[in-house]
Amino acid sequence: MSRPLSRPATVLLTGATSGIGAALLDRLLDQGHAVLALSRHAAHLPARAGLHPVTADLTDLAAIPGLAAGLLAAHPGLSVLINNAAVQHARPLTDPASQPRHLIEESALNLAAPALLVQALLPHLLRRPDGVVVNLSSGLATFPKEAGGLYSATKAGLSSFTTALRWQVEGSGLLVSEVVLPLVDTPMTAGRGRGKIAPELAAAAILRGVEARRETIRIGAARALPLLQAVAPWLGRRLLRGN
Repeated sequence: MSRPLSRPATVLLTGATSGIGAALLDRLLDQGHAVLALSRHAAHLPARAGLHPVTADLTDLAAIPGLAAGLLAAHPGLSVLINNAAVQHARPLTDPASQPRHLIEESALNLAAPALLVQALLPHLLRRPDGVVVNLSSGLATFPKEAGGLYSATKAGLSSFTTALRWQVEGSGLLVSEVVLPLVDTPMTAGRGRGKIAPELAAAAILRGVEARRETIRIGAARALPLLQAVAPWLGRRLLRGN
């Protein structure tokens, strides 16, 4: 069984222009991979060898199957999908500023879009000896954030989806990895939380985990979550409630 990313690969990376996505993009390009960098703002990316900007809005769910088909036609060597794009509207439903469009956007981008991309690309990836699906989840999938109820729920849903997908393709050779992130210093987390890790450190840990064929890649403080859940769930809830 080949080691993922051990040789130049073609990677579809969503949310590639900001935060962890931008750090992953830089690292993948530095390693010599070709990256289909998907974002609403991909056109603003500076030209680099191996970079293929893909401007798309993943909240347009009906367009995803056609988008995926077009990418496969143009890049038949695609072997890695990294579902990184996400949005969080951190306000409780009791806040008058909370709008239905916020809930729709979180549900679409964080959960439905990754599932639709996987569904569209899965037959192709299963035919590849080096196929990989990486879904970025969060510690909030285990202990939700009070002001980010739906965001936390979408990450819990993505975690369950990733586990079920892994069972569905068991024995095929396709690597399905879930990344469980701690608080990372990105535009999404600006102005809140302490002890945030740099996106570059998160990106490096993600790619190391993929290269090692790890099915669950827990990073930083997220490594403590299974123990917290087992022996002191009350403490986990208290620590992450306001995160």
